[in-house]
Amino acid sequence: MANTKQIAGAVAFVASIAALDRYVVVESEPSFDNMVFIDSGVFLMGSEKGLADESPVHEVRLDAFWIDKYEVSNADYTKFIEATGYLTESEKQGSGLVFATPAENQAMSLNPKDWWNRVAYANWHKPTGLEAKTQDSIADHPVVQVNFADSLAYCNWLGKELPTEAQFEFAARGGRDGEIYSWGNSPLHHREAVTNHWQADNLADPSVDDGFAGTAPVGSFPPNDHDLYDISGNVWEWVSDWYDPEYYSVSEWENPRGLDLEQSLGSTASIEAMRSIRGGSFLCSDDYCSGFRVSARMPANPNSSTNHTGFRCVKNVKWTEDLMHQLN
Repeated sequence: MANTKQIAGAVAFVASIAALDRYVVVESEPSFDNMVFIDSGVFLMGSEKGLADESPVHEVRLDAFWIDKYEVSNADYTKFIEATGYLTESEKQGSGLVFATPAENQAMSLNPKDWWNRVAYANWHKPTGLEAKTQDSIADHPVVQVNFADSLAYCNWLGKELPTEAQFEFAARGGRDGEIYSWGNSPLHHREAVTNHWQADNLADPSVDDGFAGTAPVGSFPPNDHDLYDISGNVWEWVSDWYDPEYYSVSEWENPRGLDLEQSLGSTASIEAMRSIRGGSFLCSDDYCSGFRVSARMPANPNSSTNHTGFRCVKNVKWTEDLMHQLN
C-alpha cells in the first residue's frame, strides 16, 4: 500500500474535476499544504455530561483522512470565486442573518431564532451588511455568510469534502478521549485566551478580553494536539451529516456518515431538515451554548448563512489510495 507521501505526490499531478452549479472547473494540483494527516483509529464519540443529543457515548472507527489545519479564510474563498464566478446564496438573496445583542434588539427573547436579524446586503464580502468591513480588510478571518452548498462547492473545487461529524470530533479531540475541550478538562478559557468565545456574563455585555468582539484571524489561538487551529471557537463549521438529536443511538460503528434525508426528517419531526455544525463560535458561552466543547452539536438550516458559521475541508485517504491503484 502506498504511504501518505506517495499518495500526496500522486494527487498533486492529477486534475480533480468538480461540477459546481453550472460550472465545470478543473483544479490542477489540489494542494495538501496546510492540511493535517489524521491516522485511522477508534475513539469514543459523544458525552454523557453534555446535552441530550451528545449521548450515548459510542465507539467509532474511522479510516485515515487529511483535514485543513485552518478554517477557510476570506482570502481562500476569494481564489475560489475568482476562478469560478460562483455566486453564494446570500448574494443571490441579497441578505444574510446577523446576530444582534439585547442592547441592539430590545425585543430579544430566549428563543435563539430571535437572536438574528435578516440584514440586507450581508454576505461573505461584508458579513454584517453595508456598514461592515469588507472581506479585503479581513482577508485572514474565516469566511462566513456561506451556507452548506456554498461551503461544499469550495471543497469540491479542490477535490475535497466537508468532514463528517465523526471526523470533526475525532480531529478536534486530538487523542483526548472523554475530555471536555480540545485542550483537556480544565476550563482554561476562563483565564487564558485559548479560544475565541463570548466571554461576558450575558449577551448584552460582550467582552473583548481576548482582543476580538467578532471573528479572529485564523490561527490566532493555540492549536490542539493534532496541530489544528480554531477547531474550537471562532466560527461554527459545517459538516456533512444531516442533524438528528437521537442519531447516536443508531450510529454506525465504522466511518459513520449520518442518516439520510428521509430518516432525519422522520425522526426529528421538524418541518425542515437541518445539517449539523460543530466547533462553536465567538458567540458561544458556558452560560447558554458552550459549543466549543468537543462533543457539542448544533442543528442549522443548510440554506441559511450567518455571520458566525464557516467551514474547513477534508480529503479522505481511501479516495487517494484508489487513485494510486489506478495509477499503478
